[in-house]
Amino acid sequence: MSEKKPMANGSSNGDETQTIDIHEEDGFRYHRGSALSIFSSDRTEDFMALVLALLIALGVYLFVD
Repeated sequence: MSEKKPMANGSSNGDETQTIDIHEEDGFRYHRGSALSIFSSDRTEDFMALVLALLIALGVYLFVD
């Protein structure tokens, strides 16, 4: 039987429904983020966030004196 390691917040989560998309690196367990996404990849999501941020910045620049 494998040993359960505590999550980043210190709790050892026994509920298996909460273990979606858990990654382990150097013995440290963490949730990468939501397993539900409208984007096909992390790169696409990051690119769209950058485009949205640039559009917001442009809008603020143009409409705020």
